[in-house]
Amino acid sequence: MNRVLWTLTLLLIMSLVTQNLVAPFTFVLAQEFEGFLEDMGDGEDAEMESPPFPIPVARSQHQEPSSRTAASTSSSSSSSPNPNPDPGAAAAAAATGSVRSGKRNEAENRKGMDPHEFWDEDEFEGLPVKLGEKESPSSPSSPSSSAVQDEKIGSKQNKRSSKSYVLRPPQNYYMEGACVVFLVIYGTVYWLGKKENERIALAWASQFVSKDSIFEKNFSLLGTGDGPDDPLLVKEGQNVFKFYASGRRYCEGLLATMEFQARHDLLSRAWYLVSPGKDELNIDVYMNDENMEPIVFALTRRKQGKEMLKECKDLQQFASMLSPPTGPRKWVAEELVVISESREIAVDLLTDGLLEQVFGKKAFQTVAPYFVSLHFSDQQAVGLHKKLLQFKFLIPPAERMADMARLISIVPYFIDAIGRYKLSAPARTKASGVRAKLDQENAKELAKARQEALQKKKMERETQLSSKQEEKERLRQLKKSMPKVKMSRGH
Repeated sequence: MNRVLWTLTLLLIMSLVTQNLVAPFTFVLAQEFEGFLEDMGDGEDAEMESPPFPIPVARSQHQEPSSRTAASTSSSSSSSPNPNPDPGAAAAAAATGSVRSGKRNEAENRKGMDPHEFWDEDEFEGLPVKLGEKESPSSPSSPSSSAVQDEKIGSKQNKRSSKSYVLRPPQNYYMEGACVVFLVIYGTVYWLGKKENERIALAWASQFVSKDSIFEKNFSLLGTGDGPDDPLLVKEGQNVFKFYASGRRYCEGLLATMEFQARHDLLSRAWYLVSPGKDELNIDVYMNDENMEPIVFALTRRKQGKEMLKECKDLQQFASMLSPPTGPRKWVAEELVVISESREIAVDLLTDGLLEQVFGKKAFQTVAPYFVSLHFSDQQAVGLHKKLLQFKFLIPPAERMADMARLISIVPYFIDAIGRYKLSAPARTKASGVRAKLDQENAKELAKARQEALQKKKMERETQLSSKQEEKERLRQLKKSMPKVKMSRGH
């Protein structure tokens, strides 16, 4: 499940990064960026030619000759009725006329000036460059008005020739669509796989745990509860189900664990296409200590026999592979191998009736697709239980659940067989001697490990004491090497 979450997170991150990389982009020209008028037509240019705010314009320094001033002075002097005017009054009248004519000339010059003559393009950013470009009614001989007119004509031609262009890639949502499809497929597989595992588990329970079934006839308590409505199966995961039964002689209880394929996981489903998975059933029977002799026995397929000898410590220490007996004695099928502490145990447990019904050459063909191994031992340490019977089978499809009925029936058979079985005196003596020797070796190893731990602890304590003594000796030597200073009391 964590792998799927990490995969979904990675896909979403890749989707966001790809969307940012292929986002629409636009190339804009420089003059468009300055004035934001790239899409405006001639009519809009005409509307925007007048400045939207008053532009400060300096006073014109080009004044016309003082002909008008002189003419106004002469007219005022000629129209004066006094032939002998006062010099002071004449001077005041001339000054007043010159001021009036200067203001009038300044107003006329201001009308004919270009408002952009003193415009600083670098002072304001983001404003239209050609703002307020309306032609002023000035004399054609004015050099400033002709320059403004030429500049206006050139700017209009440039606007018509240099149109902005936009490159927009086609919008695609392939990554998002793939993520949505993946999530839909994963959700569908999860739901269908979970339902399939539940269907197989319920089919197994209805076949072997329901009323008048094998477990119901051999155990008095089924499930974890005492009530009739309590569930028989305990679901520990989407592919793990457990069943518990107790209330039978020779044993404390039985625990059956069904481990199905991870059908709810999409990645596991893909892996099963390369390496097919199997549905397994592990049954552990916890025997009473007083009802099981010192026995180590295993029955498995020939290919898995060597692996069991390497993996199981009790088989390494007590058991070995047995060869088929010579003579008319019946034996297991050729696909199977027997690993036992002694041949006596193997012969006593594999009776003729059991070989004819389940493990014989002919009978085994019916249960061969679902059998994996048997392992009985009094030297296994599983929790608080040491004496254990282990059965490992494969679960058939729900429609063929009855095919493993013979394998399920051998579980109560071996519980009774191991509970009633008694070793012969020589076999018991040999088995007890081997176990006593092994216990002594284990005790020696435990004592050795305890001694090593005590020795290590003692060395650490001595190291700490020596380090403290060394520190004291160093301080004493340092104090001894210091010069002696004699102190005298002043009077």
